[in-house]
Amino acid sequence: MNHSTEKRRPPRTSLPRAASFRTAGERITTEALLLRKVAYGEADAIVALFTETRGLVSAIARGARKSTKRFGALEPLHLLRVTFEEKGGAELCTLVEATLAAPRLGLLSSLEHMEIASAALQWVRRATPPQVAEPALWADMNALLDSLDGLPESTTARANLATVGLRLLQGAGWGLELSACVRCGRECGPDATACADGAQGGLVCRACGGARWLLRPARRRALQAAMEGDCTLLTNDDAVCAIELVTATLEAHAAH
Repeated sequence: MNHSTEKRRPPRTSLPRAASFRTAGERITTEALLLRKVAYGEADAIVALFTETRGLVSAIARGARKSTKRFGALEPLHLLRVTFEEKGGAELCTLVEATLAAPRLGLLSSLEHMEIASAALQWVRRATPPQVAEPALWADMNALLDSLDGLPESTTARANLATVGLRLLQGAGWGLELSACVRCGRECGPDATACADGAQGGLVCRACGGARWLLRPARRRALQAAMEGDCTLLTNDDAVCAIELVTATLEAHAAH
């Protein structure tokens, strides 16, 4: 008999596979808008979603290009209801399912309205930070898409797009300054004509070099009202100018 005082080691067991340590991620179900869908591999897709509760979400949809049961509704412009899984440290979420919450079939009947809606969705993708809920922008975007779904007048459609764009800039911290020069701070009276530059963030007085877009008093008042959500003062030309300003601002500031 061995009388050694050495403690007996417990029997060695094999370690479980690394995968067994993984815990299931949090599953979230929320309404969403599809911003972009890119093919990945043979059957998957990478999607960018603007969601009501999580803001901008990037996810991989496994088998999305083959499974019409789980992802048949994964199309832009419609209001979707999606379920995705978040895992800590993972760059992409996993999209589990996408169903149609509210179709916008009337919008699809107008090429012009589809182009306006697509422009707005692109702005959202470029300006919205990931995983940050944006309730005001969410409400503005769905109001725009709903109006385009049943709106015959293109002039009003452009005015609505301009309003969403101007308010989107404010929410992103790039709101246009329309009451004073952004370079020297000189105030611009309400009845004065001014020059504006989207890349520089608003008005640029002539002493500071001026800018491309000329804003007469009525147009400046219309743009300021649109920033507060009132698009009724915007003419078609005002809306076109505002859309150009929004685009120029995003090109200067947005990284994606």
